[in-house]
Amino acid sequence: MSIQNTRQLHVGLIGDPVAHSFSPRLQQPAFDVLGIPARYELWHTPANQLLERIRSLCEPDCLGANVTIPHKEAVLPFLDRIDPLAARIGAVNTIVHQDDYLYGYNTDARGLLMALHENGLGALYEDGTIDLTNYNALLLGAGGAARGAAFALAEAGIKQLTILNRHLERAQRLAAELQQYYDQPIFSLNDAAFLIPRSPLIVINATSLGMHESVSPLAPEVLSRLDSDSFIYDMIYNPTQTLLLGQARLMGFSASNGLSMLLHQGALAFTLWTGQPAPLAVMRMALTQET
Repeated sequence: MSIQNTRQLHVGLIGDPVAHSFSPRLQQPAFDVLGIPARYELWHTPANQLLERIRSLCEPDCLGANVTIPHKEAVLPFLDRIDPLAARIGAVNTIVHQDDYLYGYNTDARGLLMALHENGLGALYEDGTIDLTNYNALLLGAGGAARGAAFALAEAGIKQLTILNRHLERAQRLAAELQQYYDQPIFSLNDAAFLIPRSPLIVINATSLGMHESVSPLAPEVLSRLDSDSFIYDMIYNPTQTLLLGQARLMGFSASNGLSMLLHQGALAFTLWTGQPAPLAVMRMALTQET
């Protein structure tokens, strides 16, 4: 898709809530520096307004949207075409309006792998793939964000994946879906007391716990059982330090919030909307300055 007009264009974030999002800080400078007349907006969308919001993306001046909690899975039936990766994941975080059709993509998966590599994990090959075959992973959550993470980790060859979710059936369902495509051992738990840590371990929080209240998806006694080379990644980026990250750092673990994932998944979405390479340095600088 190539942007070759001067009319005001629109793109935004669909979710509930959205006020906390840093996406406008990331995307607007990218549109501005490339001279694309687009405005990135926050579109607070309760579940009963989701269909109406998706229909609005078909307006001629709309490039598409990002999708966040809790709609990443719910939007799929409303789209015309789904990218094969997004279809396997069962979650869409980027919608592109092109030629009167709405296309659904998942840039979370690739964005997470790029973020992990940026933090020194895995090998990046010339074809752009990232290899995590030397690592094990503990994934917290089984919702839309977790689905993207799970498929990304499996695609990167993670040695062993354990999915921890308070509702065991949901974790089991995700594990079973993954096992249809990948050969790695995949386990599901609803109680961290039964966790058997395997080193080196990547712990990824794909839940919203810690976003609104000072709570952690992992108790300190669980963290204390992990080996010292474990890496803790919290997809939450606002607040920039959650209780999970604070506890992990106090215990001496390497840890990071979700800003790097936001950057990379946002850059991938920008390219899908515009057909142009994302100005990654500009986006990174804008995100860093604002935070």
